[in-house]
Amino acid sequence: MDMDELREQAAAAFRALDVPNELTLDSLRQLLEEDRGKEIVVRSVSHLGRDQISGLWFSLPSTDLILHAETASALHREQIILHEFAHMALNHERLMGSEDHLASLLPDLNPAMVSRCLARCKRQSEPEIVAESLADLFAGALARTRRAGRVEPGNFRGVFG
Repeated sequence: MDMDELREQAAAAFRALDVPNELTLDSLRQLLEEDRGKEIVVRSVSHLGRDQISGLWFSLPSTDLILHAETASALHREQIILHEFAHMALNHERLMGSEDHLASLLPDLNPAMVSRCLARCKRQSEPEIVAESLADLFAGALARTRRAGRVEPGNFRGVFG
């Protein structure tokens, strides 16, 4: 696992999305909706985050659904959502193999959904590392937009008069 190569995969996905200079969480969601051709719904779920999973993404036929843990920190909530957005941008739903064996584990759920969720529990897998790297790039773009919107003096005299 070459970390530089994984980071480059994330950077290539960031460039491919043609992220605008002024980025907000909502504008990123809209960009991904256009790219994927379906609505993205984001919902908070109280019982997530108690163990290791703080966010889940379900790629449904007409909707992408993101469920995230409730958190007191807006920044933490944003990072969870950005991580799930990164999985979408990277088309990680295509990485899952055969799901026939999963039907016997959880017969009431779609095996494809179960497969995607179980695969996400491997935190040090290459797809997870690339997704987190891309989420960090998204977060950096959001931070630059926030900084640019502030009216801050750019010199000593402006700060101290």
